Amino acid sequence: MIFVLGATGKIGRALVPALLDTGAAVRALTRDPAKARIDSRAEVVQADLDTADLPALLDGADRVFVLTQGHSADREAAIARAAARAGATHLVKLSTTGVHFGQTDPITRAHAEAEQAIREAGPVWTILRPGAFMDNRFAWVGSIRDGNAVYVPEGDPASALVHVRDIAAVATLALTTSDHEGATYELTGGEALTTEQQVATLAGALGRPVKYVEEPESAARERMTRMYGWPVEAVDGFFALKRESAEHEHVVFDTVERLLGRPPLTFADWAGENAAAFPYHYRG
Repeated sequence: MIFVLGATGKIGRALVPALLDTGAAVRALTRDPAKARIDSRAEVVQADLDTADLPALLDGADRVFVLTQGHSADREAAIARAAARAGATHLVKLSTTGVHFGQTDPITRAHAEAEQAIREAGPVWTILRPGAFMDNRFAWVGSIRDGNAVYVPEGDPASALVHVRDIAAVATLALTTSDHEGATYELTGGEALTTEQQVATLAGALGRPVKYVEEPESAARERMTRMYGWPVEAVDGFFALKRESAEHEHVVFDTVERLLGRPPLTFADWAGENAAAFPYHYRG
C-alpha cells in the first residue's frame, strides 16, 4: 500500500489518481475529509501530522510519498523514522532544485535537511527535486480578475516551469517500480520562458490581451500581503528563495522526457487547461 502525504496539495491531487490508475492501493492523508475531494478509490484517513501517532498512522504502508505543509525538516525526519518503524520499504521525498544548486535560503535548507533524514531513515529512497510549478501562476487570478493585469517583481527571471502532472507521473514511477531506488531527480519543464512570455501565452489561451506590469520589490511585497494574505515571514521566505534561485531558474533538465519517454507538458498546455480560472470582471 502507498501512503500519500500532501494528498490534497498541488502534486497530491494529481498523484493519487495516477497511482490508483496503475492498480496500486492508496491511503491518502487529509486534515478535513469533507472538503478534500480525494478520488473515491483511495482509502482516506484524517490526521494532523503534528499530533498524530505516526507509527500507527503509517502502519501497513509499504511506500510513502513524503510531502508536508511548510516543508519542516523536523516533521519529515519524524515521518521517515516512523515509516521505518512501521515497516515501510521505500520513501519518495519531494524536494526542490534549490538543493541541487546549493541554495541557502530557509526553504531550501529545510528540504536539504529533510533529504538527509530520508536517506538515513533506513528504507530505500528516491528524491524528486522539481523547479518552480506552473500552478504557481494561479497567484495571478486576482489581479487578472480585477484589472486584467499581471504584476511581477522587477527582474523576475526566466523559468523552466514544470507541470504538476509531470511531477506526479515521475513520482508514480518511483512509487510503483524498483528502477528508481537511490535516485535523485531534478525535474523541470522543457523550456525556460520569461514571465512576460508566460503572460503572453496565457493571454493567447484566454483570447484577450493581458497587461504585463513590472513593479519594485516593495510594491510586490505589499501586494502579496494585501492580495494573497501572506504573513510577513512567508513573503520574506519567498523573496529569499527568488534571490537565490534567480540565476538557476532558466536551467532545463531532461529528466521528465528521459523517464516518461515523452516531452514535458508545456506552459501553453497548462494555460489551455486552466483558462477558465482567469475571468476578467470588467468594472467600466
